[in-house]
Amino acid sequence: MPSDKKRINLTIPDEIYERLQAYKNETGIVNDATACLQLIVQQLNAHANNKAVLHFLQNSTLEQLQQAANEGAAQFQELREKGIT
Repeated sequence: MPSDKKRINLTIPDEIYERLQAYKNETGIVNDATACLQLIVQQLNAHANNKAVLHFLQNSTLEQLQQAANEGAAQFQELREKGIT
């Protein structure tokens, strides 16, 4: 039955395959393709987040960055005091 989903055929080095197997064991994933897809999605999300952070950094003044750092440090301290971190 035809599928509307795209297929990717990968040939990977042994050391990458070993790392993939370790990842599968850590996460309980049994299928190579599922593990690869999960890692691809995670990396694409991280890439999008990195772009957003870079955009923020490039478009903020030094004062805005200092304020954001101070607010983040204060929030982190509150979490530490509550025993969350």
